[in-house]
Amino acid sequence: MSYKYDKHADSQYCCERLASLLLVLGYSFDEFQASSIDDVVNKIRDTYIYKHSSHENSAAQTYIKKQNILLTRNIRRTWFDVQFATHGGTENV
Repeated sequence: MSYKYDKHADSQYCCERLASLLLVLGYSFDEFQASSIDDVVNKIRDTYIYKHSSHENSAAQTYIKKQNILLTRNIRRTWFDVQFATHGGTENV
């Protein structure tokens, strides 16, 4: 079985993943094009604030820290995937 890479389909899929993460963070469709990766990461940091080395309510702090880390990783990975699918890679492999 032979599969061919479809740059348009891959780009569309990556953009849909990015859009779903941006919607979770409270962005509107109008803000998508004007947002940079730095803006998005800063919004995550501002929304999911955790106290470093805090012993008060450590379970809640651990949960917020994990949400922050997971969202940041997923946004960075998805942002890279969108950039690669849109500007990099090969047409047909």
